[in-house]
Amino acid sequence: MSKRLNLLAIAVCFIFVISSISIPTGANNAEPDEYPNGWTHRPLMEQFTSLGCPPCMGIDPDVAQLWKEFREEPGQPVTFVSFHQVNGGSDDEFASQESKDRYNHYSVQGTPDAQFDGGYIEELGGGDGTYDTYKDHYYECGERDVKPTELRVWQEFREDRFVFTVNLTYLGEGGISTPLNPDILDSSVYLFVVEDDIMAWSSVEEKEVMTHNVFRENALTNEQVELQPAETWSHEVEWMIPDTIDYMSGHEDRDGNAQEGEHPIPTPINPAKISVVAVVYDNDDTSRTTSSGKTGNAADTPRVANSATPETTAYDEQNEPPKVVIYNEQLTGNIAEVSALLEDEDGIGSAYLIYNFHNGSYNDEAWGVMPMEIDENNVASASIEFSDGDPVWYRILLVDGKQGFAASDVKQFAGTGTGNSEEDSPGLGLIGILCALFIGLNRKKD
Repeated sequence: MSKRLNLLAIAVCFIFVISSISIPTGANNAEPDEYPNGWTHRPLMEQFTSLGCPPCMGIDPDVAQLWKEFREEPGQPVTFVSFHQVNGGSDDEFASQESKDRYNHYSVQGTPDAQFDGGYIEELGGGDGTYDTYKDHYYECGERDVKPTELRVWQEFREDRFVFTVNLTYLGEGGISTPLNPDILDSSVYLFVVEDDIMAWSSVEEKEVMTHNVFRENALTNEQVELQPAETWSHEVEWMIPDTIDYMSGHEDRDGNAQEGEHPIPTPINPAKISVVAVVYDNDDTSRTTSSGKTGNAADTPRVANSATPETTAYDEQNEPPKVVIYNEQLTGNIAEVSALLEDEDGIGSAYLIYNFHNGSYNDEAWGVMPMEIDENNVASASIEFSDGDPVWYRILLVDGKQGFAASDVKQFAGTGTGNSEEDSPGLGLIGILCALFIGLNRKKD
């Protein structure tokens, strides 16, 4: 009798153990995105640089060439954030305290420095990094084994702020998951806000230079997210566009004046150039490269599992961004009336006009902002009051029905100011809009 009871107890224990072992069936049905180059994910480069650092400025053309090449690829296969510091010079206007905090996260000793995939590969300071070495690091990181995820991020502009929405799905590694070795993603998520194509003063070059994907602020910092296979985490955050920045100790402006603590931003943020970079770091992954001649970061920082931008999200979802088809400009005294025909197969969610009275790349003060009214034919309109002799420069920021974000090219309103438009020719006018509407309606009938 006791023998039977023992066998029964063993059977019950066996059933209990088997029931606690799961095979993530949901993950088996989900396929990861097909990344360019056959990569496992989109790798990230976190660059630490300074406009006052001679070696940094020496390799800046290589970094700019690499970034230009990759961002023109349809799938945006890489992401890139540039954190500015005061190493080598103390007058970099982008050198914020948050940027310094990220520098300290990796225990970086000097600039230039680049951390690929969260330190999986580190290109040490001294200016040894080149276009070829950086590209090689991207490719090695892109091919490395990571926990498979689907990462999406969207942005929408709303007058004085952006709304960022991030979705993270863990696809699971497949196979058997046991209580002792569960298949979970223990991660930390960041939303880095960057601004691209900014002109700023470099004491090394003694002139203003173009800078790319400059870190402005964190919209989300070290958010801890734990997911099981096929589980999705979503989060929405509002990011107010700042007009002041928290400088670190030792920062000076170009005239040598101390800028410690909070001070106005020398180059105000242009919402048309803003993008969010979403990054998921795997807290259980502290691996580093084993390739000859390369090193990983000595600190056991979490490595990148994936990264995304609104552009990569649109690519992954095969969502063409919304666009301005035709402009119509009407002058009535000192009122510049802008109308634009917007086009997107998913409809238009919102549109804003941003403007200034100086030039197409104005960065000395904040641009003006005005919401546009959108009618049933997707014609957006707004009016700008200006002074005699002032040029009116403007751009349109719009979002489609799938949260796809786009910024139109900058235009000078015809007939304003004394200069000529360097970006676009005047729009075709109201007749052009009516013709476009007629063509669109005929297409719908067909």
